[in-house]
Amino acid sequence: MPTSRSVIVLGGGLAGLSAAQKFTEAGWTVTVIEERSEVGGLASSYESDGYTYDLGPHRLYSNLDSLNEHFKVVLDGNWDYRDRLSRIFMKGAFFDYPLKASNVLQLSPWLIFRSFFDYIVVRIRNAITPIPDDNFENWVIKRFGRTLYELFFGTYTRKAWGIPCTQISADWANQRISLLSLWDTVKKTLFKPKNVPRTYVTRFLYPKTGGIGALSLGYQRLIEQEGGTVICGASVRSLDSEGSQITAVHYEKDGAQHSASADLVVSTLPLTMLVPMLGERVPVEATEAVQGLIHKGIVFVYLMLDRETLTPDHWVYIPEEHIAVHRISEFTNFSRDCAPPGKTMVCAEITSTNGDKYWTMEDDDLIKLAAENLAELKLLDPSELKDGGFVRRVDYAYPIYDLTYRGHVRTLIEYLRTFSNMVSTGRQGLFRYGNMDHSVAMGHAVARRILEDSAIDHEQIAAGDEYFG
Repeated sequence: MPTSRSVIVLGGGLAGLSAAQKFTEAGWTVTVIEERSEVGGLASSYESDGYTYDLGPHRLYSNLDSLNEHFKVVLDGNWDYRDRLSRIFMKGAFFDYPLKASNVLQLSPWLIFRSFFDYIVVRIRNAITPIPDDNFENWVIKRFGRTLYELFFGTYTRKAWGIPCTQISADWANQRISLLSLWDTVKKTLFKPKNVPRTYVTRFLYPKTGGIGALSLGYQRLIEQEGGTVICGASVRSLDSEGSQITAVHYEKDGAQHSASADLVVSTLPLTMLVPMLGERVPVEATEAVQGLIHKGIVFVYLMLDRETLTPDHWVYIPEEHIAVHRISEFTNFSRDCAPPGKTMVCAEITSTNGDKYWTMEDDDLIKLAAENLAELKLLDPSELKDGGFVRRVDYAYPIYDLTYRGHVRTLIEYLRTFSNMVSTGRQGLFRYGNMDHSVAMGHAVARRILEDSAIDHEQIAAGDEYFG
């Protein structure tokens, strides 16, 4: 790609902001176009009645020391370390996350016997006839046995994504489960591994004030200080192209239509939004690939409680399938500044799809449902909900790794590569479930590849057998 001096960044999430900040630092003319009224995407924070809240739990950590130091610079002193605690709440008890061998011993004697018996049986079976890693269910059962699969993996995954685990790619297990088998669980419990997977790392960065959105606002501050422009409340409508070049970006703001052009376009929009914006020249196979990709949204239900704390956890997974809520998080455990003295706020997440029963449910009914769910689990007394709650809905929260997603993504990325002055990156732009540090690293890789002629490939970040958590 030839050296360029101007760039338009589509989307003001962390991938777009981090790329834009690098370009402004290098003296480029930079314009960021963001649909929402604020930057950040999923890494946004809000304030209400003395509370500061995020869109679910976020922990800021990277295996790269240089990236951790970069976060501190962007936060400009507004950061502190936190010691993470996250657990699974199931059958009336808390279990460690990630799992420890002692968690198996918390089960009833019958379940303990079944767990180890199933594990031995599946290992023998796999030795005779190897079990293929062709879906999430087989991947986990092969390594843990069916009893532990159902207890700790299958139930939650099936509940969260709303599809059978046999229809979920094994890529999801490769990237999200840091334990390789039941025996691996025992070894990691008894002997601390030399190379600690990120799931086992408990110390992370978090802003002292302002929630995780302080990081996104920090990027905006740096971009604007260097002369860049951040336009919020602007929706990208279409892109013009000629040959291999993107020639114009058309967007709407405050009811007015605008057009802009630049030497380079960096898109962090969802692939399923970006490709149709290219109009009639999109090939049939790309259109079909767009239709084949699935996203899951989240309904965030915020409960303001008249108590100091609900649990000591940063977040808690709830796999019980008859409970609508699949995860809760408590922002005062990230920073005491997130709530007034003597009070706390709990965020209850319900995975949903635009138009389904939870997405269309009235806010008051969702608040009641979340409170009843937590009361049924004996985590909450409804009388503590004196200040009520509120609801936020977010589309495009999770890319769904079904059995066909990889081919669809490959088709779309290959088509977008035909444009020499556009790059699609980030969680949405690559249809990849990464963490915040991965999004920032992707943005940096895009910028460095052009500014420094670096060989770093943003498409390879968080693409392998990563261990998230």
